[in-house]
Formats: sequence, C-alpha cells, structure tokens
Amino acid sequence: MKKYSKKIMFFLALVVVTVGLTGCVKPYEKPEFVRIEPSQTAFLIPLVGNHTEQSSFESEELLIERKVATKEIQIPHRWVKTGRMYWQGEWRDNARVVIVERKPVTREWTAENVTGTSSKNQGIKAESKSSISFSVSMNCSAQIDEANAAKFLYRYNNKSLEEVMDTEIRAMVESRFVEEASSREMEEILLEKQQIMDSVRQEVLAHFIERGITITVLGLKGDVVYDDPEIQKAINAKFTAEREKEAQTIKNALNEEKAIAEKNVEITKAEAKAEKIKIEAEAEADAVRMIQEQLAQNPEYIEYIKWTKWDGKLPNVMTGTDGSIIVDSRDQTDQTSTSQTTE
Repeated sequence: MKKYSKKIMFFLALVVVTVGLTGCVKPYEKPEFVRIEPSQTAFLIPLVGNHTEQSSFESEELLIERKVATKEIQIPHRWVKTGRMYWQGEWRDNARVVIVERKPVTREWTAENVTGTSSKNQGIKAESKSSISFSVSMNCSAQIDEANAAKFLYRYNNKSLEEVMDTEIRAMVESRFVEEASSREMEEILLEKQQIMDSVRQEVLAHFIERGITITVLGLKGDVVYDDPEIQKAINAKFTAEREKEAQTIKNALNEEKAIAEKNVEITKAEAKAEKIKIEAEAEADAVRMIQEQLAQNPEYIEYIKWTKWDGKLPNVMTGTDGSIIVDSRDQTDQTSTSQTTE
C-alpha cells in the first residue's frame, strides 16, 4: 500500500514540475499572413516608432509609399513584456494591413424596399417650381481604380465604397437633382429629364474622381412618382389624350398619303395613255410623210393624181423596177367592171 502511495506522490510531483516548467517558457511567435485578392490594394501601416496606430492617416503621399505590391503579406510582431520574468509578455503586431476593395459596386436608390439595394426608402425626392412633390429612382455604379486607392483611403479612412455611395454620393446626387428640378415646371421636368441628369452627372463625376472614386453609371430608373395620387391620374389622362390625338393625326396623314398616291397612279396611267396615243399618231404621220415624199419624186405621181380620184389613202400596190409604174388594185377592179358592163 505504501509502495503505491509513493508512486502516486511521485507522479503528482512530476506533473507539478512539468506544469511549472511549461509556464516559465516564452510563447512561440506564430507567423501571421494576410492574402491580397486581385481586386484589392493593400497598405502596410506601421504601428510603432514615429507612426502610432490612429483613426486617420497622415497624408496621401505617405500612403502611396506604404502600398504593398505583393499578394501575401506577413505581419511583423514585437515582444511586449507584461511581468518581471522573461517569459511574462505577449506578441503584438508591429504593423497592420489596410485593404481597399476596388471591385465595382452598384446601388439602386428606390422608395420601395423590394426594388432597391436597401430596404430603406432611398428614393430621390424633389419639387417642381410650382411645388409639386415627386420622387425618382436612380442607378449608380462606381469603382476605385488602382491608381486612386491611396486617394480613396486617405479621404474616407478605410470606409467601404458601398457606405460612401449610400451617404456622400447619394446626398450630392439628390442635392443637385433638387436644384435642377426646382427651377422648372413639372412639364419641363418630364421633357428635360435627360438634360437634368446630364448636368447632375457632370458635377457628381468631377467631384468624386478627385476623391478616388470613378462613377461609371448614374441615371434615372423607372417613372416619376408623385406624392399626390390625383396628380398622377391627371397626368395619365392627359398623356392618354395626347397619345390618342397623335395616333389620329398619324392615321389622317396616312390616309392623305394613300389618297395622293392613288391619285398619282391615275394621273400616271392617263399620262402614259396620252403619250402612247401621241407616239402612235406621230409614227403614222411620219410614215405618211415619207411615202408622200417618195411619191412626189416620181414623174408619174402627178399623172396618177389627175386620172384617179385619190381618197387620201395610199395605193394598195406599187410595181416597176424603177418605181415609175403605179398600179392601184382599186382602179383595176373598176376598169374590169366597166368593161364587162360595156360588153
């Protein structure tokens, strides 16, 4: 029994010594790595020396110097003592990696929670010159180019692009749109939506490119929605009446064009028929004139005219090798009949 007790005591003593020796060993510095994706830009920010960890960055130029080109970064550590014994302390980061995500982001600012990017009401509200209240929906797409990553980080202190778009960019878009709308009547707003958005887009793009954000899309989405439903009904009725009027105008124009086309066809047919008659008459006159000229050159033509009563028609038969003999079948018939009668 005593033998087993000694073994147990020895084992317990060994455990205590092992635990004590383990507690007196300095912790191992475990390597720490950060992987950088292709759509990301990383900056290694020192946390010791003249650059302490803080909520903002000193300048855009310093950030450019601290941009890291590698795709995997090892975080440097330093040993910080927390007690008198050499093993009492901890490993702390000597620098931190700040990542700027450059992937394109698209936001849809709408009033309905089922159509927009956010469930909140993000519709752009405005008023016309006559204080008609309405709202519109917009699409906006933006990205951070590689060359502008440091600029964006310095301006926005590592905020996400989504957050900046839903706050600062949306606020400026709404402000500029309200200014443009307030100087126009409602009918002008509807007719000049493209010009309004061109003006808003020009100012917003120029403003945020200086802050490292490239806006690629900014435009209206859907129809204008009025706060007063009766206004919408009146506009719909006016729109319907105008479209019906336009349709009738188009129909009348088509009917008129059809009538003109049919009339032109009839005129063309009549002109073609008259031209045909004219051509036939001219051809016949030319033929008669040619024959008359030929007959006039024949010495027997005058004698022929004397002894025959010409009815204005050409002889039926002309013989003779030199064209000097004219035989008219009608004369032969008359002479034959006269001879038979005499007999």
